[in-house]
Amino acid sequence: MIDRAALGRLGLATLAVCVFTGAGPAWAQLDSRSTAPVDTTANEMEVVNSKCLVVFRGAAEALQGKSRLRANTISVYSRTKSLQANGSPNCGGTDRIEADGNVYFVTPDQNAHGDHATYTNASDEVVMTGNVIVVQGNNVARGDRLTYNVQSKAARLESASKGLGSAKRVRGVFYPEPKDQNTPTITPPPPPPAQP
Repeated sequence: MIDRAALGRLGLATLAVCVFTGAGPAWAQLDSRSTAPVDTTANEMEVVNSKCLVVFRGAAEALQGKSRLRANTISVYSRTKSLQANGSPNCGGTDRIEADGNVYFVTPDQNAHGDHATYTNASDEVVMTGNVIVVQGNNVARGDRLTYNVQSKAARLESASKGLGSAKRVRGVFYPEPKDQNTPTITPPPPPPAQP
């Protein structure tokens, strides 16, 4: 079953993270507004029906229209709806989605990078951890942990480092809106190419 509603809610204003889902071979969307297909590649894919789990390993990448998710590993956990007579689960919609290792999510307007990201359907929350960088236009925010509630659009960026003068505290650099068209725009570099 495709849980398009859960994934559609991942179109984040702060671009915490967004991924696709699957239960068996079915896929959902990166961008709920898009009708483009989701093109998914990885070095390998493993389906573990007994755990309602699909894992993409090795330079995993999902593209839909102009949205791209890339990570070393993307794991999609589905809910167990019921059990079959033989004890095997009937898998339902998305429970949670995890992306691990060099996580990048890029759209034309925003991009985010971190070491790990998890979307949990029950709380409708995205948590990205480990060297988090969020870029929108010229604005850049950095921290250790980004928590984003998709429903309320509330975001919280945190750091384990505290205190004035600490080098790893949360940091944001925000530019005012340009007053004229001649103001230069900084374009962030694209994510590194996928590793084989």
